Amino acid sequence: MHDVETRDRRTHEAGGVSRRRFLELGAAGLAAAALGGGFRFLPSLVDASEAAGGAGFTGSVASCCGLCVNKCGLYARVRDGIVTKLDPVPDHPKSRGMLCARGNAGIKTLYDPNRLKAPLIRKGARGAGEWRQASWEAAMDHVAEKLTGIRDELGPEGVLFSSTEGFQEHFFLWFAQTWGSPNVARHPTLCLASMVNGMFNTFGTVPDVDMKNSRYVILAGANRFEALITPDSVDLMRGLGGSRKLVVIDPRFTITASKADEWVPIRPGTDLAFVLAMLNVIISEDRVDREFIDRYTIGFDELREHVIPHTPEWAEAQCDVDAHAIRRIAREFAAAAPRVCFYPGRRSSWYRTDTQFRRAIAIVNAVVGAWDRPGALIPRAKISLGEPDIFPPDDIEVGRFDKLTECFPVANRRDGTYLNMRDSFLSNGEQPVKAWMIYKQNPLHSVPDSARTLRMMERMDFIVTIDTHPSDTAWMSDVILPESIYLERNDPAHSIAGAVPVVQFRQQVVPPRHDTRDCFWMMKELANRLDMGMYFDVTAEEWLEAQLEELPISLDELRKKGFYTDRETPEIGKTLKEGYRFRTKSGKIELRSLRYEEKGHDPLPVYQPPRPVPKGRYRLLTGRSALYTHSSLQGNPWLAGADPIGPRVWIHPKSAARHGVTNGDPIGIRSAAGEVRAHVNVTERIRPDAVFIPHGFGSRSAGLNELARQGPRDSDVIGSDQDDITGNAAMHETVVELFPVEGERLPHEIPASTRADEEAHS
Repeated sequence: MHDVETRDRRTHEAGGVSRRRFLELGAAGLAAAALGGGFRFLPSLVDASEAAGGAGFTGSVASCCGLCVNKCGLYARVRDGIVTKLDPVPDHPKSRGMLCARGNAGIKTLYDPNRLKAPLIRKGARGAGEWRQASWEAAMDHVAEKLTGIRDELGPEGVLFSSTEGFQEHFFLWFAQTWGSPNVARHPTLCLASMVNGMFNTFGTVPDVDMKNSRYVILAGANRFEALITPDSVDLMRGLGGSRKLVVIDPRFTITASKADEWVPIRPGTDLAFVLAMLNVIISEDRVDREFIDRYTIGFDELREHVIPHTPEWAEAQCDVDAHAIRRIAREFAAAAPRVCFYPGRRSSWYRTDTQFRRAIAIVNAVVGAWDRPGALIPRAKISLGEPDIFPPDDIEVGRFDKLTECFPVANRRDGTYLNMRDSFLSNGEQPVKAWMIYKQNPLHSVPDSARTLRMMERMDFIVTIDTHPSDTAWMSDVILPESIYLERNDPAHSIAGAVPVVQFRQQVVPPRHDTRDCFWMMKELANRLDMGMYFDVTAEEWLEAQLEELPISLDELRKKGFYTDRETPEIGKTLKEGYRFRTKSGKIELRSLRYEEKGHDPLPVYQPPRPVPKGRYRLLTGRSALYTHSSLQGNPWLAGADPIGPRVWIHPKSAARHGVTNGDPIGIRSAAGEVRAHVNVTERIRPDAVFIPHGFGSRSAGLNELARQGPRDSDVIGSDQDDITGNAAMHETVVELFPVEGERLPHEIPASTRADEEAHS
C-alpha cells in the first residue's frame, strides 16, 4: 500500500489527520486531533493553537448534516462544548440511518484551521491575498455603500446574484427579490436542469424512485454509490437482494458498476440512441402496457412511428454496444415491469441533447407502465410550511441581460442559465451588471471554462462572497463574509419533497467558534441599510414559528427529534385515480410534448450523434468521489487520507502505452478552453476513447491547504457547450489531447481496492 502511505504522509504534512490515524482515534481523540495542528494565511482564519477544551454543554443534539444536498439527519455528541462524534438518525425516512464519510468528517470541517474567521475586505490587487480584517458593522456598511452606488447608476438589475441550494439560501434569494434584480444564476444549470425539465415536461412533476422495491434498475451514468443521493443510494444497496437486477451503462467502470449485475461500457454521448433502441424493441414486440398507455398518456402513435428506424443494430453502430445486448436488456426491462426503473439521474450536465435524453428515459418508463406503482417512478409529495406575513415584490423580468426567453424559452427563469449569462455579459459592449453577490457557490471551480469566468470577475466593479472557507471565488472577491458552519447555527425549517416528504430542522450544536454569522443575519443587516428593512422585519425564531404554525408538531418537539414527516410509506397510486389531471398541457403523461412543440423544440426525442473525436484525442469525462462534495471538501485531511486515488486522471492502458506513461506519471491535458497538468491512473475501468478528471481538485486559493490545491482543476479545460433546451452546462462535450510534461512522479502501484474491482470485472 505504498500509494496510501505516501498520501498519509502528504496529509500529515498538510497539518491534518491521516486516514490511518483517523481510523485509530476514538471519538474524543478525533475532536482533540481536529483542534491541533494547522495552516494559516491570515489572522482571520482559525488559529490552530486555540485551546480545545473549556466548559460548555454536554449531551446529544438532533440536527442535520450540511456537507452536501442530502441533508441527512444526525445527532451530535457534545462534551464540554466540543463536538466529539456525529451519529446517524436511525429512523430518518430520507437518510435511512446513514451518515456517510463526509458527514462523519464534519467535525473536521467545524475545527478546520483553514476556516474563515472574520469579515475580510480586499486592500490589494484581486487575487494577491492582501486583506484587512473588518468588523461586521464596517463590512456591512461597505457592502451597502457599494451596492447603493451601483443601484443609483444601473438600477437594481445592476447586481447579479448566484447561489447554491440550502436552508439559508432562501434568505439570500429573498434579498435578491426584494432588491429587485431579475439577474440570478443558480446551481441547477450546472447540474440537474436537463433532468428536471425533461421529467416535468413528460409527467408534470419531477419523480422519486421506489428503488427499494424495484425488480430491474438501469442506471445510465448515474453513479449512486459515489455521487450519493439518499434514500436512492441506500435503497439501491439494500433493495431486493438477489431478486433484483442492476444494469449500469457508463463509459467508466465506477464503484456503482462494480456492484452491478451488468456493466455496459457505452460510447460517450450516445445514451439517447440506446434508449431509442430499447423503445424500438419494446414497442415493435408489443411489450408495452397498452392499458396504461391508452388511459394515461398521449402521443403513443407518433412515438411508435418515431422509433421505427432506431433498431438495436442501428444503435450498435452509435453506442459501440452489441445489438443483442440492447435487445436483451429491453426485453428484460419490459418483462419485469411495472416494478422497474430506468433511473432519471441527478447531474444531467453532460451533452447538448441531455434534456431529450431525460425525456426518453421518462418515456421508456411510461410505456411499460412504470409510473406511480411499487418499484417504479413515483411522484413526490411535499409538506407545506408557512411564512411570516411579509410579502416581497413580484418577480421582476425587466433588466434581464441573459436573453433567457429568447435562447431557452422553456428554461427555469428563476435559476437563469450560468453559461448563457456569462457569455451575454462578456459579449455586451456596455457593462450590464457591475456587482456580483455570491452565496455558498464557487463559480471559478464549478462553472466550465474558468478562464472566461475569471474574465467576467475581472470586469466586475464589486464582488461579495459569503462562504465558510476561502474558495477560489472568495479569493478573487472584494469582500468575504464568513458564514457560521452548519453545526454552529440555527437554520429555518426546510421541506424536502420526496416519496416520503420530510420537514428537516437544523439547530445549533455548539456556539460559533469565531466571528461568523448566518446568512439570515447578513441579509437582514444589509436590508436595514438599504431601505429594505420592512421585508426582514422578523426574527429567525419568529420565522421558524410561522413555518410550523400549521404542522401538528411543536418547536420543542422538532428540536428534540430533528425532523417531521406525515407518513411512514409512500402514497402510491394517487395520480392513477379517476379524474386526476397531470400538470402538463394535455393533463396526461406526454410521450409527445405539447409544450416543447409550442416553443419550437422537437416534441419527441431526436438523436443527434456526438461530435466526432479526432484521431489521437479523447472525450473528457468528469465526476465525483463519494468522499467529497464538489470542490468544498478536498482539503479535509480525514477524507483525503481515505482516498486511494485522489486527483489522478484516469486513462486506459492502450492510451497510456500510446503516450508512454505508467501509473503516477505526469501528463498534460489540453482543450480549446485551456490546459492542466495531472498524474495518471492507468486503468481498464475506462474506455480507451475517454479520459476522466475527478471534480473538485486543483484549487488556486492560497488560503486553502495543499490537499485542496493538488491535482488539476477540471473547469480549466471543460468547454462552454450548453444543452439545447435548458442551457444546462454540457460538460462532456469537450475533446482533449494529451501531451508530455515534466514533473514529479507519484508511486506506481494501484491501490488494492482498485485492483480488486478490476480483477472482479475481468
